[in-house]
Formats: sequence, C-alpha cells, structure tokens
Amino acid sequence: MDHFAPYLAQIVAHRAYFRQKIQKISSTIHYPLSTIHLLDIGCALGVLLEEAKKSGWKAMGVDRSIDAVSYCKKKGLNAVAGTARTVRGSFDVITACEVIEHERDPLGMIQSIYTLLNPGGIALITTPNHSGWGRKLMGRWWPGYQHPEHLFFFDHESIMYLLKKVGFTSVEVTNDPPRPFPISFLFTRAGDYFPWLKLPLKAIGKLLDGLKITNPINPWNGMMVVGRK
Repeated sequence: MDHFAPYLAQIVAHRAYFRQKIQKISSTIHYPLSTIHLLDIGCALGVLLEEAKKSGWKAMGVDRSIDAVSYCKKKGLNAVAGTARTVRGSFDVITACEVIEHERDPLGMIQSIYTLLNPGGIALITTPNHSGWGRKLMGRWWPGYQHPEHLFFFDHESIMYLLKKVGFTSVEVTNDPPRPFPISFLFTRAGDYFPWLKLPLKAIGKLLDGLKITNPINPWNGMMVVGRK
C-alpha cells in the first residue's frame, strides 16, 4: 500500500472533491436519489464510494489494483478487481475519474460504460485536458506527461466525440472543479516535476505543512464530461 501513501496524505482534499461529484450527479438525476445504483470505475481507495453511500446510494467499485480492492473491502465497501469490461450488472450512474487516459482502448471503455448503464443513466468521466492552458504553459513539464502510464490524451472535442460515437446524448464538457489541497502541496508536488529544485521546494512545503491554508487547484488541468444514455 506504500504507493497509495501520497493519496492518503491528501485524503481530505480528495473527499471534498468527490463530494462535489456526488452533488453534480444529484443535480442531473430525474428520479429518486435513494434508488440510485452507482459504479465507480478505478475506485482506488473508495472515497467516492463512501460519499455515494452517505447519500443513500447503492455503490460498487471496480479497480485493477488488488491492494485497492482489498483496502475498500476492509472498510466495508463493495469493490471487485477488474475493469469496465469485466463488470456485470446495470447501473444508473457510472463514474470514471482519471481512468480513461490509462486505457489501451478508450473507445471500448466508453462502449462498456454505455452498455452497463440503464436507459436515462448518467456517465461522469474526468481526464487531463490536453488543450488546456496548463499543458500549453508548461510544455513537456506538464503533469499529464510525467506519468508513463498515461497512454492517451484528450481535449473537449475528442472526448465528446467518443461519448457521442457510442450513443450518449446531452454530452456536457466543462473544466473539472479544483481540489482544496493544502498550500504546502503546491511546493511538494512541484518538487516531483522539477527535480533540480526538489530539495528546496519540499523543504518549503514542509515548513508550510502546519498552516491551515488551502490552495484549491486542478493539478492535471482536468476536464469533466457528463453524458446521458
């Protein structure tokens, strides 16, 4: 579980972010919220699943990581190992946050989501925005490029094209809301992408750790896509 340590260190920011996602979905649903059955693809440590359960939803997660699934199960969450293609069932809402850029077959993943959704169901997908100001400003130092497991990048037009191609309607693409990271995160994260400044940046971040100041940022300059089946 050591590879989840950075995520756990910022769990408060992630929880606030996923709470926003539940609120966003709630505002688009046209039937009783208490009946919603949600699937979270790439559920990681289950924060979104927890927030969905707080709203009274039935929530299930799927993840490639056996460690992540085991962690979720220990917390009493419904999670299974696998991908969108291996899940069976039907759902009213399917989320996939920062997942599609890792997929070898993004169109196939979107098709699987569409197939799993009930008529009128909602898909919510987030991914780095390749045409955003962050990528244009940072060039090869853009955070999206720093992860070799990122296989595909999308802009508003290409991600909308994928959803519409498989049959989604009312597709909306917006900037993903920021996460309320502590101010120290700006420096510690920057140290990961600018190695020659890593020591001084992380030292500054450590000094700022005690301050209860948040710095809401969207570290991947991401976008949020919502489509209805």
